[in-house]
Amino acid sequence: MADVQVKRLSHVGLMANDVNKQTEFYTDRWGLDRIDEDAGTVYLRGENGDHHCLTLRPGDAGLDYIAFEVGSVDELERGVDKLHQRGLPILDAPRTGLEPGVGKALRFKDTDGNIIELFAGMETVKDAYGPRGVKPQAINHVVLHSADRPRLEQFYTDVLGFKLSDNLNNFMTFWRCNTNHHSIALVGPRPDGSSGLQHVAFELKDHLDWLKGIYAMGEAHMPPVWGPGRHLAGSNLFAYFNDPEGNRIEYTAEVEQITDPNYQPHQYMGDAAISDVWSMTTFGGQRRPS
Repeated sequence: MADVQVKRLSHVGLMANDVNKQTEFYTDRWGLDRIDEDAGTVYLRGENGDHHCLTLRPGDAGLDYIAFEVGSVDELERGVDKLHQRGLPILDAPRTGLEPGVGKALRFKDTDGNIIELFAGMETVKDAYGPRGVKPQAINHVVLHSADRPRLEQFYTDVLGFKLSDNLNNFMTFWRCNTNHHSIALVGPRPDGSSGLQHVAFELKDHLDWLKGIYAMGEAHMPPVWGPGRHLAGSNLFAYFNDPEGNRIEYTAEVEQITDPNYQPHQYMGDAAISDVWSMTTFGGQRRPS
């Protein structure tokens, strides 16, 4: 049994060299709505009603933290002793006021040093979202590089209760905490051997909104760095972009939902490990003959 059973991926924090420029991009180009600011950190929401799905805090560009919601304050409190027993560094003990819009929360570091936030309860915003050509709903998933992927996989299963959904060529693994095919995916280290953020995926309502997003980014002279296409693992539509500070971000839609209690993870190996079904490109970078 896991130390803590998270029920969903909620939001992601990014550090920003220029918070104003990043805020302008994520509101005017990407489609989020600025909802709050506290101590220099800007809070941005999607259309699903949560107080925020993205935060931007001054600092060197890159991942700040990943936040997961748990079912209750009691579960949050029970998890603290388990984290201590595992020797995982706790940065903020459970308390209210850690950030606007959330209830009691704590922060600690995973085995790769990524900051993880666990919280109980998110404020709902009922204000109109406003006229936007593109309306991301929420964060759908986060992909992390890891210099020790097996150890990080063990963390997500034993500590946070994730289950394996798919394995692509033993190169990339996909993990779920609810019906969503993957809220976290893990891949090997960067070329320099380091760990850290690979990309953040924002979910759009359907394939029509997804197409609108790609069109809007193209009209802003920001074409995809990969895509559009459809992944095999998760069956989701994808188009990847870079934000102004080089963070890889994704518009996605139609992510597979796993509802079968007897679901068995797929082990896609060799030529069966397709990264893009539309182009039939494998994870080795080769295009399969049609």
